[in-house]
Amino acid sequence: MKRAFSFFLAVILLICACILPGSAAFNASLDTMGISADIVLLLNLDSNTVIFDKNADKVTAPASLTKITTAILTIENCQDLDAVVTVKQSSIDAIAGTNSSTAGLLAGEELTVRQLLYCLLVRSANEAAVILADYIGGGSVPAFVQMMNDFAASLGCTNTHFVNPHGLDAEGHYSTARDLALITQHALELPLFSEIVNTVSYTLPATNKSEERNLLSTNWLINPNFKTYYCEYASGVKTGSTSGAGRCVISTASKDGYNYLAVVMNAPYEDINGDGNPDNRAFLDCKTLFEWAFDNLRMTKVADTTRIVTVVDVRLSNDADHVRLVPETEVTALVPVGNDENSVLIEAIPEETPTTVDAPVKKGDVLGKARILYAGDEIATVNLVAAEDVDVSIFLYLGNGIVKLFHSTVFLIVFALVLLVLAVYIGLIIRHNRQKKRRRAPKTIKNFRNLK
Repeated sequence: MKRAFSFFLAVILLICACILPGSAAFNASLDTMGISADIVLLLNLDSNTVIFDKNADKVTAPASLTKITTAILTIENCQDLDAVVTVKQSSIDAIAGTNSSTAGLLAGEELTVRQLLYCLLVRSANEAAVILADYIGGGSVPAFVQMMNDFAASLGCTNTHFVNPHGLDAEGHYSTARDLALITQHALELPLFSEIVNTVSYTLPATNKSEERNLLSTNWLINPNFKTYYCEYASGVKTGSTSGAGRCVISTASKDGYNYLAVVMNAPYEDINGDGNPDNRAFLDCKTLFEWAFDNLRMTKVADTTRIVTVVDVRLSNDADHVRLVPETEVTALVPVGNDENSVLIEAIPEETPTTVDAPVKKGDVLGKARILYAGDEIATVNLVAAEDVDVSIFLYLGNGIVKLFHSTVFLIVFALVLLVLAVYIGLIIRHNRQKKRRRAPKTIKNFRNLK
């Protein structure tokens, strides 16, 4: 009966698998979306679900995405964000000749830490990165860089190593899209960071060395004036560009209660519309990813507590020889529009689900775990619980206990000791009996013939 039921269930599950949508995992859609970046990671922040993963663990130059970490450490380690910092000549000299992005700060100029953060994140000013690193590092940029590496390690960023606070290409300075996503999620928990990275333009007040300056964000995703790149749902976060990193951007977007984080790296800068002006493909790719997700994905119920996933054989019961397993809770997950629980496959995870259990079993007992698959891609996991009670047979239970006792290590040791003691006892008895026989045996008189 058990074998017949298990075979029937296997056939049903096979049929269910065959009627699933024929599309591949979400990554397959990248080929039809025209994504040109070498590295892409799209994460749904509501469910922590990875939607797209293209080389997300590839080690690469992070360019100015580095400044996210610089900003985090500045905000978290500065006692007074309105403290005044005097720009050192050494900080200006550190980026001399690099032809990199700056805010035009001058040696001897006095600015607050807060103002320097706006220079760092809005204008992506490299000298601001060095100034802040020197200030927070107690006058030592290398000490600050060590803080950066310690921080990344504390988040579990195993493929990240910094050698500078600004992100200019350097040997040993690298990260991955997945690590940068972790760092960015941490940064977004800081209100000041979120406020600054969503600033389109910032007016830097006049200082002791300069009139006021207007800093325009390098992130064109959030600037309505750049209609080709502008995404009305996007917020922040940071751009980057070097010869080693290509064009990069990290951004978040929210619409209709759905929230996403995108990391796009090593995208080209090329003319795609033939107007003679090169286009930043990082912005275009990021915008495309957001629009695809908003248009195509919905949180949908993919499992309920009545769906039979598998069965497990039950021992020690006369009432049933198996128990059905169902999801412990209702599960929702991101799936393409038009799909529902009939479009997914739920399969028990063998290493976490036993093939047999002993009665008694109570309805709701957690007996295993299952993965929920859409188009072969795992989108969620859920505990499996018993769908009904199964009572135990007292006679089978006692018999099983006796069998277990006879096979237990303790029993075997005790039994061996008993046999040993018995063997010793028998040996002593035999020895005693032999000695007794010797004492009873008649004595032989020597030289009996010579007796007179």
